[in-house]
Amino acid sequence: MTAVYLDLAAYACATTFSPGPNNILLLSSTSRFGFRRCLPLIFGIWGGLVTIMLLCGFCCAWLGELVPQIVPIAKYVGAAYILYLAYRTFMRSPGSSDTDKASKPLTCVNGFLLQFLNVKILMLGIAAYSGYILPHGFSVPAVLCFALIMAACAGTGNLIWATLGRLILPLYNRYYKVVNVVMALLLLWCAWKIVSI
Repeated sequence: MTAVYLDLAAYACATTFSPGPNNILLLSSTSRFGFRRCLPLIFGIWGGLVTIMLLCGFCCAWLGELVPQIVPIAKYVGAAYILYLAYRTFMRSPGSSDTDKASKPLTCVNGFLLQFLNVKILMLGIAAYSGYILPHGFSVPAVLCFALIMAACAGTGNLIWATLGRLILPLYNRYYKVVNVVMALLLLWCAWKIVSI
């Protein structure tokens, strides 16, 4: 099983280190608010991801039947939420008052809920579990290992993107309009990719 888990980790890194809603959002948020203020968002993303991976592991057969019926609806709901995030990214400016709602980073709840609206994460979990774990039989330890490997790989990718955002914070204050436009366009691209699944 060790070889299976190593293959799963390679797959997870390849799919979760790429630009996607979570990574783009973290890059954008930490570039504006700094790493520390975005920790609740990071933890929310991780909590949602672990929850989704556990659900995929424990309910894979059921989800496999359910997903074809919910994908047409879920992908548009997910894309709409990402469009909202793109709008918030586009409209923000540096130096806003902390009492201004737009000047606050997204919360743990926002990060958690994004995972349930992100069809890419759901499909990734089902594909990974079905391809790497399910052929070897169902066991609770295997599901837990699956969820932890997926979360660890995705979490590492999230931290890399969040750190990149933190590194560009000084540039953000100087070129925030350009950064906001680029990040909003990347989020629009993510929404389009979800709808085109």
